[in-house]
Amino acid sequence: MSSNPVCFSFFRYPAAYSPAAFVFMGFRRRFMDRQMPPGLIRLMGCGGGDGFSIVPDFRAYCLMTRLDDPADQAWLRRTRFYRAIAGPSSEQLHFTLRPLSGHGTWDGAPVFTYAGAQQPDQPFVVLTRARVTPRHTAAFWRSVPAIRRHLRETPGCRWHIGFGEHPLLTLATFSVWEDLAQMQAFAYRGTAHHQASRAARQEAWLTESLFVRFAIDAIEGDLQRHPRLVALQPAA
Repeated sequence: MSSNPVCFSFFRYPAAYSPAAFVFMGFRRRFMDRQMPPGLIRLMGCGGGDGFSIVPDFRAYCLMTRLDDPADQAWLRRTRFYRAIAGPSSEQLHFTLRPLSGHGTWDGAPVFTYAGAQQPDQPFVVLTRARVTPRHTAAFWRSVPAIRRHLRETPGCRWHIGFGEHPLLTLATFSVWEDLAQMQAFAYRGTAHHQASRAARQEAWLTESLFVRFAIDAIEGDLQRHPRLVALQPAA
């Protein structure tokens, strides 16, 4: 089964522009052209630091797009909506990905079509997303610092960031991995992540969760600022 590519674009803005970027988030729908290409288009804020903080980073945002027709990506980049996001940015990273496998929903619906292909022995991306029940937000966020420290110390993770629609109740994580073995060691082998995942299941922290693995088709943008990503670009 074929799967439509998904693009994750990360934008960083100069400090002086951060108030305007925050205001744009609140009024972003007014910038959407009437003839936007059909598909899934989500603009979300990133957390502070490496994205895993409960405090937002008002200089960093993520645009996730999964268009019904992949050829419409060029159309999207010509829209007023996209130009308002990309134009003032001081740094951009764009990941073009293909969903391989996953489970869970986003806002109650499946959002990706999976190729059903076996995990290739090459770099890949993992997306997770959690929606936290209000009464478990404290427990959830107490678990995050240990996971973040372990992720930073894991050599197989080449890049990571967190983002979401709501700074308290939703957290999506985007991580780029060298290979499957190192990701599984981080996620499942008695680590802080494994302990938090077990507590989340047993104590019903979450109202919704999502886990997706993506193959990498392309990484573009200001890669000179992220040398650990350069070697992961697929061969032309």
